[in-house]
Amino acid sequence: MEELESSFGVSGALDGGVKIAPAVSFTSWKRSYREKEEGPRAENDFILSDVVEAVKGELLVKSFHNGFSGVSIDSRAIKKGEIFIAISGNRFDGHNFVAEAIARGAGCIIVSKHKAVFIGDQLSAAIIWVEDTLSALISLAYWHRKRFAIPVICVTGSNGKTTTKEMLSLLLSAKYKVLKNEGSQNNSIGLSLTLLKLKKAHEAAVLELGTNHFGEIKELARIAAPNVGIITNIGPAHLEFFGDEKGVLREKWSLIEELAFPRIAVLNADDDLLKEKIALPTDVTVFTFGIKNKADWMAKKITSSLKKTSFMIKNFSLELDSPAKVNVYNGLAAFGAARIFSVDAYDIIQSFRAFKFPDSRFQTKRLDGFKLIDDAYNSNPASFFGALETFNALKSHGRKILVMGDMLELGFGAEELHRKIGRDLSRARVDMLIGVGPLAGLACEAAKASGFNPRAVYVCGSSQEARNIVSGLVRKNDTILIKGSRATRLEEIFK
Repeated sequence: MEELESSFGVSGALDGGVKIAPAVSFTSWKRSYREKEEGPRAENDFILSDVVEAVKGELLVKSFHNGFSGVSIDSRAIKKGEIFIAISGNRFDGHNFVAEAIARGAGCIIVSKHKAVFIGDQLSAAIIWVEDTLSALISLAYWHRKRFAIPVICVTGSNGKTTTKEMLSLLLSAKYKVLKNEGSQNNSIGLSLTLLKLKKAHEAAVLELGTNHFGEIKELARIAAPNVGIITNIGPAHLEFFGDEKGVLREKWSLIEELAFPRIAVLNADDDLLKEKIALPTDVTVFTFGIKNKADWMAKKITSSLKKTSFMIKNFSLELDSPAKVNVYNGLAAFGAARIFSVDAYDIIQSFRAFKFPDSRFQTKRLDGFKLIDDAYNSNPASFFGALETFNALKSHGRKILVMGDMLELGFGAEELHRKIGRDLSRARVDMLIGVGPLAGLACEAAKASGFNPRAVYVCGSSQEARNIVSGLVRKNDTILIKGSRATRLEEIFK
């Protein structure tokens, strides 16, 4: 990483007099774009000899193409002059679409030497042989990332990754040209494709890192070479693979261990497991955010309604277009990181007001006289209780109906975690409970055993069955919250 480190400039800066921050000086942290003997290249161009070297491949066929404008793994979306990498997946194999990619104008094709490939009638593209095309994609992304000495900020955590990433990219965009991964493209393929979109114009990148197996965050961090790492929280997610929350912490913390210079971490001071890490000596500069415990950026005077949440950070009044108070943590993380990069507080306030939450993240919609709160993007115990806390606090002129789907990938403790939620639901301000799936069914049974009105509990096996139940029960002024793991497809209930 020597090319990157030599271009960084760090200067002291104060944020409200709380703590000296190594704020990024963009006058000295300049982009470094390597030029080869092939001469000046177009923006985001890839030179054939560079690509062969980066992917450790063998050039089988040369072509009149020498420079390529981008990279794609989708033959349907390939643009003329781009590189097509034939990725093999569980449901598709890009090697079956090489001829189509060439017909659409691909300038270079990267294929596995272990696959049979139909080229087509006319060969107009360069062909590179590699051992493994996924590894080639990752290697090319890492090589391309090293060409840019711009700050890369990576976000991970059990909950709130996408929202924090979207918030921070918007806040930084008030001052800089920012690259981000779209949606939740947070695995090795999505991250690599995002990095391959880096251009000379970009001044920063904000990237989300996801994981459900040990070692994934370390691999993703080594691809992205982040300089700033944000961990939103540590919760009981993907316990099927991580065992317990300490396993989750170990996996997420590898982001901080892999940080490149100047190694800045932004961490949740209210998270019990992260709090232990914050107290340990380290060569990483740590900044904290929180509501309960003392932190560098703290939220005060938090109020919420069905439409918005308001809070104060220092002397700044901020507003989010969501009733979920848990989003205050996401806002704090984004605020703190933006201030490290010297974004003006006024611009941050305006950006928060304009921020639109990603789909199915506690979004309130009005349908035929009743209110729907769509929080169906995903679910684990921590995010479920956060949603339930907000739902409890909301005022409703009608009944409150909870549609709960299974929480998946929780391992051996999945059944007991659902039963615990059911017992807690018996004390919640919920008038009707609809469970979707066998695990949600256990929560429903535990709720009834703990005093929830059994005549107001329904258990079904699919979102379609839940749709029929809801359509027969819902009345004017009711408020419905839907919350479950992606595989339960709860969003289908209201399509």
